[in-house]
Amino acid sequence: MKGLQRLLADQSSTDFVDFVEVAESLMDGYAKLIRNGAPASTVALAMLGATLNMYEMLGMRSELPALLRGVADQIESEGRVN
Repeated sequence: MKGLQRLLADQSSTDFVDFVEVAESLMDGYAKLIRNGAPASTVALAMLGATLNMYEMLGMRSELPALLRGVADQIESEGRVN
């Protein structure tokens, strides 16, 4: 979590515009699954599974529980994450 916190604290080192194309591509793929009849809850669970796989692939799995707790706390207190 410390690495992610440092990245988020110093966002000047990351141009998040670079992520837009990838995010749009992912959303298009998930939307296609829903249009083709996959239940939204199944697609959402698959998306969460992909996140878990990404953290595993990057060797950051141990950071994920604290990150998810923080996101859950933020959702409960503020109602939104981003």
